[in-house]
Amino acid sequence: MQGRDFLEVAKNLVKSQFEASIRSAVSRAYYAVLNSANELLLTLGFSVERGPGVHGQVRNRLSNCGVENLAGFPGILDELRAQRNDADYNMKSQEFFSQAICALRVAKAEFAINLLSDCNKEPLRSQIRTGIREYERKITS
Repeated sequence: MQGRDFLEVAKNLVKSQFEASIRSAVSRAYYAVLNSANELLLTLGFSVERGPGVHGQVRNRLSNCGVENLAGFPGILDELRAQRNDADYNMKSQEFFSQAICALRVAKAEFAINLLSDCNKEPLRSQIRTGIREYERKITS
């Protein structure tokens, strides 16, 4: 199982007429991105926390690695998380009546996953690893 697998589920769910399915699509899209980012970090040799702190750990590492290709990634991750929280916990939100808006969110998740996939190739892969090591050395000093 890979994070990208959740993206396929999200794509199918967002086609539904049912609000619960559309909300679930947004939630799955976020987890597709988060788990794909976790996979990248693991392939780079970093351990990944489990539980509620994982979002911040992933965000901080990738936003502070110094690789320009990832400059927009933390914002996308944060935005998808906020939308996931809204989908899962704010039952009064009317945002999830629109399949089109939610389909755009799923498309944004796919963009982020493709970006991460591109970053798992050289030379970006080595640059990210080096940047994260430098960032972690600074914050632990």
